[in-house]
Amino acid sequence: MTDTELLRPFDDDVIRAVAKANDIETEPLREALADHQRTMQQNPGVENLVYEWRKQYDDPVLARTDTVFIVAVPPTVWEEYGDYLDIDPPLLRAVTAAHQEQTLRTPDISLSEMPPDHAALVVGREP
Repeated sequence: MTDTELLRPFDDDVIRAVAKANDIETEPLREALADHQRTMQQNPGVENLVYEWRKQYDDPVLARTDTVFIVAVPPTVWEEYGDYLDIDPPLLRAVTAAHQEQTLRTPDISLSEMPPDHAALVVGREP
């Protein structure tokens, strides 16, 4: 799957705005977002991953469409991805901010549904 396909869940303007707000170049942010999506699809797979999160966390799915899941996860999930993908802290903050911003721009999602100690995670579904 190409990086362009992996980045389908994210609007280009979200990526550019988050990169600018976090003083990160756009291309490294795109690469980190694509690497993260690739990792979720390959290990253990999107459907399995969301299933596991449903078992571990109280109703984490904020939205589900044919192309994307948006879930609320504790910060430890992001810390684990950051460690696994060896993403430096400033870039990881930008990656998580992109997921949060994309969630904020998604119609029909109320952030009041998200537990205060959780963060949004956008998961592109496999075609």
